[in-house]
Amino acid sequence: MLLAPPDAGLSVTLGWDAPVDLDLYVTGPSQETFYFANRGEVIEHDTRCADLPEGAKAEHASWSVPVAGRYRVGVDFPEACGDTSVDEVAYRLVIAFGTQRETVVSRARRGERVPRVREFEVARP
Repeated sequence: MLLAPPDAGLSVTLGWDAPVDLDLYVTGPSQETFYFANRGEVIEHDTRCADLPEGAKAEHASWSVPVAGRYRVGVDFPEACGDTSVDEVAYRLVIAFGTQRETVVSRARRGERVPRVREFEVARP
């Protein structure tokens, strides 16, 4: 459980280095899932093959005042960009809430959506 002051913001960042398209999915307490096709004001950028910058790639979601409750974070690897022999890539998932920070390092496989990479609960004092 993540516990922080009432004014603490929540951010979830998915980062990777390979030339692939990874997608971040975050489902909040209301059971609404935010991702590239349902950004709301939560998903700040959808990194696609066509606009991959050199170096690190990232997708980011944030809430200035997150609702208390359970959050679930998922990762999808829909497409390799250019080099279609890439079937697996490493990624970092960073969850920050107030002064707390957690990093999850894992691997994504092409064509495999993992709907629950990390699940956590936000509580208010």
